[in-house]
Amino acid sequence: MARRNTTLAGARSPNFPVYLALEVGGGSKRALVQALDQDGCYVGQCAQEMIARASFAPAEDPRTIKLARVQLRALGFTEWVGWSDVLKAAAKVGAQKLPAEIAARLRLELSDQQPGDHFWILMDPIIGPDGEPYVFYLASHDDGERRLLGRYVGASRRFFPHREIVFGLPE
Repeated sequence: MARRNTTLAGARSPNFPVYLALEVGGGSKRALVQALDQDGCYVGQCAQEMIARASFAPAEDPRTIKLARVQLRALGFTEWVGWSDVLKAAAKVGAQKLPAEIAARLRLELSDQQPGDHFWILMDPIIGPDGEPYVFYLASHDDGERRLLGRYVGASRRFFPHREIVFGLPE
C-alpha cells in the first residue's frame, strides 16, 4: 500500500507580501566580512566556514531582490519536515532560493531586529568541511546580540510549521 503524504495541507500559490527589498552584489567577500565585523555582528564558526567556501561568492553586478518572510505553514506544512521538503514546497508556490550572500547583507540591514527573533534563509546548502549541508540562520539573541549562524540541514534535521523562512519573490 502506498504511503500517504500528510505533510502538506494542499497545493496553493499564494501572493506573499514583500518583507524587504535588498541590494546584493557589487562588492567583495572581504568587504562584506569587514562590514559585519565593523557593525558588531556575531558571525558563528559555522557561518565563517560557509563564507570562506568558494560557493559563497558575492554577485559581480548589483541587483535588488524582493524578499518574503513567512512561517513554513504558509508553504502548506502542517507537520515537521526535512529541508528537501521545504525546498520542494517553496518551489511549488514560486518561492525562489536566495544567493548565500543575501544572509550577510540581510544581517547588516536588520540592525533593529528584536531580541528572540530568528529565521532561516531559503538557499542551496553550502557543504561544510565535514561534508554536511548547511544554510544560514539569522538570530537576535535574547540580549540583543545580532547573529549570523550556519545550521545543519541534512536528512535528520526537522523543521516545524511555525519556523520562519526568508526567500526571494519572482520579479
